[in-house]
Amino acid sequence: MSYQSAINVVHSVEIYAEIKKKKPLLTEKHKKARLAWAKKHQYWTVHDWRRVISSGETKINIWGSDGCKYYWKRKCDHLQPQHIDVTVKHGGGGLMLGGCITSEGPGYACQIYNGTMNSEVYQEILGTSLQDNMEYYGLNWETSVF
Repeated sequence: MSYQSAINVVHSVEIYAEIKKKKPLLTEKHKKARLAWAKKHQYWTVHDWRRVISSGETKINIWGSDGCKYYWKRKCDHLQPQHIDVTVKHGGGGLMLGGCITSEGPGYACQIYNGTMNSEVYQEILGTSLQDNMEYYGLNWETSVF
């Protein structure tokens, strides 16, 4: 049987390939910490939230994507756990960029040269790029929340 014949048979019973969805790995410890954080901040005002500066990093693959993963399902099937590809941050490889966003707008992107975000690299970013962003937007280092 050829590949296309096999695909035709599978399609004839209304089973189709789908790309696996991705979600971060959340343990019970993570979930409890998130709930505690949310309860701690539930009464913050808009003014309080405007002081928050969010930072993050992203990996850009130089040699192509990490690839799509497919699964088979019928049109009427609901999303199942086996249809989800669990991801773990800092999987390694590629070009890493860091940056932030403030209530005033996005910050500058900076390259993380060795591809690993650790406390030393993060502190260097806070001392250079983040400080430049805060000066650009006229934000106060003392009252901002990271």
